[in-house]
Amino acid sequence: MSEKKYWHKLTKSEQSKVIKRGNYTLGEFMAEYSQPDWCTYTHALEAYMGCWALFYGRVHSDRICKKCECYKKPEVQE
Repeated sequence: MSEKKYWHKLTKSEQSKVIKRGNYTLGEFMAEYSQPDWCTYTHALEAYMGCWALFYGRVHSDRICKKCECYKKPEVQE
């Protein structure tokens, strides 16, 4: 099994192609893509019940998420 890809790191064009792809279940999508490490929203990528900003391609860095209650500041590694 390959490593999950971070959804927010795909371009809007790449995300659009995935969303428009036919015969793709939510389970398959969740198995292939991961939400950002800073996001603590439970199942954020679950389309209608998750984080709309993330799923619909508004999030490509943590800048937009910093005011969200589900934002977890990344730990600084020494």
